[in-house]
Amino acid sequence: MERQDTQPILPGEQIASIEEFEGGKNTYLTSDGTVRSAAVGTKVYDLKRRTVKIEPKNAPTLPKVGDIIVGVVEMIFSSMVSVKVLYINDKKSVSGFSAIASMRVGRDRRDRPIFRTGDIIRGRVTSLLNNTVHLTMAEKEFGVLYTLCFMCGGDTVRVNDTVKCIECGAWEPRKVTHDYGREALRQVYRAGK
Repeated sequence: MERQDTQPILPGEQIASIEEFEGGKNTYLTSDGTVRSAAVGTKVYDLKRRTVKIEPKNAPTLPKVGDIIVGVVEMIFSSMVSVKVLYINDKKSVSGFSAIASMRVGRDRRDRPIFRTGDIIRGRVTSLLNNTVHLTMAEKEFGVLYTLCFMCGGDTVRVNDTVKCIECGAWEPRKVTHDYGREALRQVYRAGK
């Protein structure tokens, strides 16, 4: 049975003594036997286990291996792209995390870009090695979810493995998702509200 105290707690505040409750998540024990908060949040008491933890206020959602990320390509390097995380599992992320993804996806495309700065992409987290979020976009549901024309900034549509501008007719190869387009982007936006 849990009981939550709605009074906000600041880091360093005493929340219990070791005789009353054992410290849990976001707490630490001092040498004099007091349990103190390690985060801003509210106290949650587990009366059955006799523990107390701090439930952080506005804690950012941290991506985990297997999570689905939607983000925007910020930078392109020779073998990878940097992606600003916008959604994690269809929930809006305001944490400001970035992830990296390999430019090598599927068949060899060294001479043709498969991602550009500003592309909205979908990928799956494969690892959190060295505190860096690593994405894969190898499966058909991952890749560019939506992009604007690289020439005129117009709306684009998927044509096989390319995107084509409906305004100026320019086309360019991309690693596109199976559901590429504005409607897929709208669904992500609606789900994340």
